[in-house]
Amino acid sequence: MSSKSKHEQDLILFLSKNQGYVTSEDLLEVLNVSQKTVYRLIKNINDDYVDGPLIISERGRGYKLDYEKYINYQKGNKKYKEKHSPNERRKRIMEELLLSSPKPINIYHLFSKYYVGDSVTFNDEQIMSEELKKYNLVLERKNRTLAILGEEVNIRKAIKDIIEIFNTIDIDDLKRNQELNFNQYDVLFILDQLRKIEEDLDITIPYPYNVNIFSHLYILLSRSRKVPAKLFTDTISNEEIENMKKDILYPVAKVIVHNIEKYLNNPLPDSEIYFLYQYLVSSRMQGSLAITSTFSSEVIQVTKAYIEGMSSSLGIDIDSQSIFIDLANHIKPMLNRLEHKIRVKNSLLSQIKVTYEEVFLGVTNVSELVSNKFNLPAINDDENGFITLYFAKAIETGQHQRPIKTLIMCTTGIGTSELLKAKVSKKFPELEIVGVVASRNTQMLKEEYREAELILSTVHMKEEVPIPFLLVSAMFTIDDQKRLQGKIEEIYHGD
Repeated sequence: MSSKSKHEQDLILFLSKNQGYVTSEDLLEVLNVSQKTVYRLIKNINDDYVDGPLIISERGRGYKLDYEKYINYQKGNKKYKEKHSPNERRKRIMEELLLSSPKPINIYHLFSKYYVGDSVTFNDEQIMSEELKKYNLVLERKNRTLAILGEEVNIRKAIKDIIEIFNTIDIDDLKRNQELNFNQYDVLFILDQLRKIEEDLDITIPYPYNVNIFSHLYILLSRSRKVPAKLFTDTISNEEIENMKKDILYPVAKVIVHNIEKYLNNPLPDSEIYFLYQYLVSSRMQGSLAITSTFSSEVIQVTKAYIEGMSSSLGIDIDSQSIFIDLANHIKPMLNRLEHKIRVKNSLLSQIKVTYEEVFLGVTNVSELVSNKFNLPAINDDENGFITLYFAKAIETGQHQRPIKTLIMCTTGIGTSELLKAKVSKKFPELEIVGVVASRNTQMLKEEYREAELILSTVHMKEEVPIPFLLVSAMFTIDDQKRLQGKIEEIYHGD
């Protein structure tokens, strides 16, 4: 990430954290840059955001965010003018090489569209080679061609990380958003497979785990069209296969892979069943398979270690009964993700770090202790962000009387939606949260929540409903609270 882009992100996060206008002097102190640089950063942000200025300025008052645009910005709906920076060029070239791996591609074919010379090409090769080493992959140059070599599981992990679009998509938006540049036939097919998984298991796979599975299947389709399946050489041990076959998730994974074979009209290796099975095991689910009070001894010990560690870190007595089941149901698939090196991108990580700085730092420290104590792989910041939300919820949850019947609507997972519910409940005791619903379930509003008086949503409503509606951030900032107070007064005055 360039210094400029980091400063832009820091500027936006600082404005999102503060109520009202912020002076340029405050920005100078926070960013540690010159006033000229602040003006340039704001201009760059506003010029790149094609739906109009993201940052509003007013003489004598300073700068503030256009709040509803900012919510869409955070959800990945921002539309930027296309740029071909050196970093973007290298990512596009790695994407092409990874999707075709291990097939070599002519260097001229890879670089000609960017109009760069031999010295730039050589420099790009060195940088890409270092980047690919993080995934245990090798960039091989041979006879004026380049090829990426390595195990299939590592190739797909690199594809998912390097092609950033997989970390910003919204499942509910995939059918409608043509700007995402996905193959729409593949999108519809994969969404059908996700629905089949949920129907067969009688569960819901919430965000971001549904995006993780979608990305895995989309990459499988893309790779299979470019590379013969016989080149997918990863092998699975007999012990791993036998353990998988004992699990209720195995027949579901087998059926989905069989459906993909029919869709592609090509056979796939049995390892694909195992790969998909691991993604299912590593996903948090809602429904009959999701919530359990029976956990392995490792899950119980790790969960208790987090609760005890965070109680000590924050200097408060966290009620174990109120958080244990929820947290353990998160820890269980997290341990599988760590074991199988599956990373779930946390799209709210930057906001979580700012909004819950102390809690996040505490979780990060406790995670390091947990990794050492239980001999686990390093727990990354994305996981630490998810865990932070459970403790933030435990801290903020309060018991209040709430007369206005309110619905929470979002596409995010259990942690974020329940956190928003807890924050709203504590800040506004006059609200009674009657349910948390997915944005795709608007029909449920008319059938099950006819008495609802207010909807708080982290996404735009796709169709009109006869209920007062307010768009808010998942972090429920001060600006959200002010706007909600106004909406509450409107409802009371309407009565």
